[in-house]
Amino acid sequence: MRHALILVGAAALAAACASPGLPPGGPTLSAFPRVIATRPDSDAVNVTPDKVLIRYDDVIGEQANGGELNRNVLISPWDGEPRVEWRRTGMTVRPRGRWRTNTAYTITVLPGIGDLRGTPSPFGYVLRFSTGATIPTGVLRGVAFDWAGNRALPKATVLAIDPRDTTLVYLTVTDSGGRFELAAIPPGRYLVRGIEESTPNRQLDPREPWDSATVTITDSARTDLYLFVHDTMPARISELRQNDSVTIAIVMDKPLLPGAPIQPGSARVVAADSSVLPVVSIVTTAEDRAERARADSLQRARDTTTRRAVDELAVPRRTIDPTRRRDTAAVVPAAVPTRPPPATELLIRLQSPLKPGTTYRVTLNGLRNLLGVEGSSTRLLVVPRAEVPDSLRTSPPGGARRDTTARIPVRPPAPSARPPR
Repeated sequence: MRHALILVGAAALAAACASPGLPPGGPTLSAFPRVIATRPDSDAVNVTPDKVLIRYDDVIGEQANGGELNRNVLISPWDGEPRVEWRRTGMTVRPRGRWRTNTAYTITVLPGIGDLRGTPSPFGYVLRFSTGATIPTGVLRGVAFDWAGNRALPKATVLAIDPRDTTLVYLTVTDSGGRFELAAIPPGRYLVRGIEESTPNRQLDPREPWDSATVTITDSARTDLYLFVHDTMPARISELRQNDSVTIAIVMDKPLLPGAPIQPGSARVVAADSSVLPVVSIVTTAEDRAERARADSLQRARDTTTRRAVDELAVPRRTIDPTRRRDTAAVVPAAVPTRPPPATELLIRLQSPLKPGTTYRVTLNGLRNLLGVEGSSTRLLVVPRAEVPDSLRTSPPGGARRDTTARIPVRPPAPSARPPR
């Protein structure tokens, strides 16, 4: 009996040694997998592991990123897609090449790792260690924005490249609010680039929106990135339509550079008979909405002033209960871009009205795209003819309503066939 127990124990020990290096996990501690141990430990120095081991409190699956866990793991500095292996409650991570000497590494597991039931974790995990004696304290923070869309950009790739050694590339991605943080960076000057990737290969491909900035890091630094497609072709008119009798609405095929002056002389409106309609102004739709909002607020202010005395007498003042105030301290405010958004729609205001049934040639000159490239564009605008009123439904002069009811002729009764008595 004792000999049999020894054999069973030896078999169990051999099975444990055949695992990728992590002991078996315990019972599930949460509704989604959580990291409970790593090897090496976080903030460890003077370590050069063959593989980094990350253990969870539950069996994990490969649901993240379509079953490709390597896309859910980032190694910074970056040398290509990491090598990620998965087995039950743990994963092993190593770089594409070799660990660099005297280098601090940041391994980021993005949110999305799930269990066998497919429950993804809403949290990520960050592990830092160094193959040298220290871990630098430099930090770069910022927000990546979709400039044309005027919104924060989640899941954008952010790289910090050392110009002295272009093989040293620090990497991260933005969170759901567009924010990013690159930590454990040595002091120096870096080229920072943000990319909105259509394919997650961590490099810039054609037609992908991007932006870059040069940042000097001593202790900490901050920079915001405004991503857009770097198109060298000038902006052109995509659509023309009549907004009202003296306004033409224009849709451009690409955004225009904010702040670039648009003078009335930039537009020329010529009728088919070669007559020119004078242009009063050219504004963006955002400027038009702002003007209308200011006019409405002034009108409301005038209306409120006339009723203020009556309202103050009619409505008693309310005291604010401090215990019912809304607590907003825990709410993280959304990132707001400081640059004005580029416009894609313009309004041309004319001095005289457009004539129905006339074709106009509209030309724009000197408009700049986001790279500052100028160009001209021409397109025809056809103003429809006025509708012809239905004469049958038009009231006659004098206001009398015309009787259009069909008259049914009255036939005389047929003579009786019975002779009189």
